Amino acid sequence: MTNEYVLIQDKDLGLGQIAVARSVVDHIVSITVHEDKNIFLAHKKAVRIEENKNVLSVFLEVRVQYGQDVEKVCHQLQDRLQTSLELMIDKKNAEVNIAVVGFKFN
Repeated sequence: MTNEYVLIQDKDLGLGQIAVARSVVDHIVSITVHEDKNIFLAHKKAVRIEENKNVLSVFLEVRVQYGQDVEKVCHQLQDRLQTSLELMIDKKNAEVNIAVVGFKFN
């Protein structure tokens, strides 16, 4: 069973353990994606969050607005997500992996 939280700071540092619920990280990711007019989550379970050895990995399945430069908008989204996670939960160097599964035509 996976943890229901993402570890921000381990208790071994002597200052206590700091963690946030996975739903908080999911919400941050969802809001950041919804702010972009050119990228849309592919379905309700399009966001997957994993943590391995204190490295946060976010996996997204998205659709890109037809006519947009896919590489450019995906790199911009990766940068915004990394910045959002760093600012909001102090998680530096989060891995953001984006899979484009289709296009949105309207």
